Amino acid sequence: MQQAASLPQRIKAFYERVSVERDAALVDLPALYGDQVHFINPVVDQHGLAAFREAWDTALRKYKVFKFNDVEVIGTDEQFTLVYSMTISFGFGPSFTTDMATSCRADGGKVIFLRDYFDPLGSLMQPFGPLNWLYRKVFGLLVA
Repeated sequence: MQQAASLPQRIKAFYERVSVERDAALVDLPALYGDQVHFINPVVDQHGLAAFREAWDTALRKYKVFKFNDVEVIGTDEQFTLVYSMTISFGFGPSFTTDMATSCRADGGKVIFLRDYFDPLGSLMQPFGPLNWLYRKVFGLLVA
């Protein structure tokens, strides 16, 4: 008898499925995320599965390309982290690729809290060589 996949592995499979099937993969959200899921990233702080679904819908409408690459997961069913790169494109102009991490906490077999970590400004500068260099130089002088 085959053992059911762990929650972290099912979340990883969901991200990989979104990369291929786009919004068709969103049917899995209620099985993976709690009704009151709390979702945070550098530009969003939302509560509830409906708001989380809307965030996915919005991203899939905006981005012609929306792919998660090299998804790795570490942790337990109660607390785990995904690391990956995400590539997006608006359908015009360059593609943007950014390294990301998503920290998840779960209860009752579903994710109830997740936080995305990424550098939004650095991601926008990445395709533009001189601007990217300037951004890294200035940020390095201020922070590092």
